[in-house]
Amino acid sequence: MPRKASVAAATVVAVVVTLVGIGPARANHNNKAAPSGGSNTGGNLVAALLAQLLPPPPAAAPATTTTTTTVPVRNLETGISGPAVRLLEERLDALRYFVGAVDGKYDDDTFHAVMAFQKVNRLARTGTVDGGRLWAAMQNATTPAPLVPDGGSHRVEVDLARQVLFLYQGGQLDRIVAVSSGTSATPTPRGDFRIYRFDPGWHTSALGRLYNAEYFIGGYAIHGSLSVPERPASHGCVRIPMTAADWFPDQVGMGTPVYVR
Repeated sequence: MPRKASVAAATVVAVVVTLVGIGPARANHNNKAAPSGGSNTGGNLVAALLAQLLPPPPAAAPATTTTTTTVPVRNLETGISGPAVRLLEERLDALRYFVGAVDGKYDDDTFHAVMAFQKVNRLARTGTVDGGRLWAAMQNATTPAPLVPDGGSHRVEVDLARQVLFLYQGGQLDRIVAVSSGTSATPTPRGDFRIYRFDPGWHTSALGRLYNAEYFIGGYAIHGSLSVPERPASHGCVRIPMTAADWFPDQVGMGTPVYVR
């Protein structure tokens, strides 16, 4: 405490002591010493006056907190599990990529979700995370522009150049799924179509083995496959990963518009 404040405090204490009669020892009316542990009204008054007259002590500085985001800076690939993989899945899910279960396991669904992100952003189609570079790209990622902005609030868009499928629900992009379409020798038809038939489970057609096939024209369907490479490889259908094929029919019913571009 500064010297001037100390002198002022001492003066206040002297005045208060005089006023309330606090002295070295005082007797009661029977000349007995006042019992200890009794009321300390005078002391309380001194404390109250000092609290009003002296400047308050400086307030403690507020505690500061630092938030650190852990990012997967090492390579991640199929078979790896842990917090870094879960963080990757959560980010891809927030960007609307189909990742299946967000469980911290770099499984086939995570592989295809990474692949879809790489396709949309025109990166090398590896399906793996190359240190922190892919994570950095995900931090700056934006929603891809629609192929058919006026195609309706509920629709499917198939981007043949980037080999991905966009599902729109309520006018908003709901999911992005990696696909493999027809080769140059057996191309996927381009145009505006609608889902007109659904064959649940496995079926064999002239175009190959199809799982949960949703047909949009003739014998061409969006269907699950055990092989969904990064490039066009089908006989004309639009292949999607198996877990996505289990989920897809519940999202896309009869009559849903399908735009292939």
